[in-house]
Amino acid sequence: MSIVIVGAGLGGLTTALFLEKLGISFQIYEQTDQIKPVGAGIILAHNAMQVFDKLGFKGEITQLGNSLTSINITTNKFQTINRIETLYFDEKYAVKSVAIQRGVLQHFLINKLKNNCITFNKKVVDVKQGNKTTILFSDGDQIECDAVIAADGINSVVRNQLFKENEIRKPNQMCWRGISNITLPINFQSELNEMWGKGSRFGFVKISKNEVYWYGLHNSSQKLAKNDLLNSFKDYDPVVRKILSQTNFAKVFESEISDLKPISSWFDDNVCLLGDAAHATTPNLGQGACQAIEDAYAISYYISKYPINTAFSKYQQARKSKADMVVNLSWRFGILSQIKNPIISAFRNFVIKSIPSSYNLKQSEKIYTLPQL
Repeated sequence: MSIVIVGAGLGGLTTALFLEKLGISFQIYEQTDQIKPVGAGIILAHNAMQVFDKLGFKGEITQLGNSLTSINITTNKFQTINRIETLYFDEKYAVKSVAIQRGVLQHFLINKLKNNCITFNKKVVDVKQGNKTTILFSDGDQIECDAVIAADGINSVVRNQLFKENEIRKPNQMCWRGISNITLPINFQSELNEMWGKGSRFGFVKISKNEVYWYGLHNSSQKLAKNDLLNSFKDYDPVVRKILSQTNFAKVFESEISDLKPISSWFDDNVCLLGDAAHATTPNLGQGACQAIEDAYAISYYISKYPINTAFSKYQQARKSKADMVVNLSWRFGILSQIKNPIISAFRNFVIKSIPSSYNLKQSEKIYTLPQL
C-alpha cells in the first residue's frame, strides 16, 4: 500500500513517524523549499506529549524546550483571574507540558525519520480519485497512490478540491508572535502567563535559557506597525514592554486569526484530512498543533489494523467530536477574552475567578486525555 502525506507540518511529520515505526510505506510532499520556524513558539500540552512518549521522544523534546508548572490568566496588571496547576497532569500522564520553538521541534522530527521520505517544492494543485488517487503538482508532475492524508493546513488544497464545506471564520482579531532574547525573572521561569486587557491580550513563556516566546492579540483586522503594536500594550505591566524591546521585529509573525467551521466529514473514499486541514482552530487554547499530533496517533493506529476506508472512518469516529469541541470552545474563549467594555470585562473576570480549581482540572482533563483506540 502506498500512502502520500501532503504537508510536512507537525501533524504530517508525526503521522510519518508512526507509519515508519509500523513499517507502512509513505512519502511526504511539501510545497515549501525548506522547513521554516513559522509561528515562533508552541506549547506541547499533555495530550501531545503523551503521543510523543509513545514514539519514545518524551525525554529529548522535554530537554529541547522548557517544562511548565502552571498556566495563568491575569489582568494586564498581573492580578490573577485563573490558574491551572499542571503538576497534577504531570503525575497523571507521566509527561510534562513543554514550551518549545516550533522550528526546533519540526527539525527534531525530521531528523528522527530514517528514510529520505520528504520531497520539497511540491505544491499540490489537484487531486483526482479512482481505483488509484492521482495527485497533480504545480510543476506538471503527477503521481498515483493508494491513499492520501492531507495535512496541508487551514487553506488545504485537497479539502478545497474534494470537500464541499470550507467556511473559514474570522473573529476580527490580529495576532503577533515573536521570540524575545531576554532572561525572565525567576517567578516566570516555568509559567505560561496570558494577560487580558480591554480588547487585547498578551501571553509569554520561556522556551530556552535566554529566549521567551510571546504573542499579542488585538481586536482588529488591520496590520499594525511596530509603534502601533507597542502602543496597543502600553497599559500592560512593564514586563511586556521589556519583552517587546528585546525582540527582533524583522522576525515577528503577524496574522489574522481564523478557524475552519466544523465540517461534517474528514474523509472521502481513500482521501483523508488531518490537523488544520480537518479542524483548524483559533490559538486560544494552545491546542492547534496538539490536536494534529493526536490525529497522527489515531490515524496511524487504524491504518495498521484495517483496510484504508475503514481506517479513515474509525479515525474520524475516534477524533472528530473532541476536535470539534476544541474548535468551538477556542472560538468562544477568544471572544470572551477580548471583551472591550470595561464593565463587562470586570464582570467576566469576577465570574472566571470564582470557578473552582476542581472544575478547571476536569475541563482540562477532557482535552488532555487521549482517545481509547
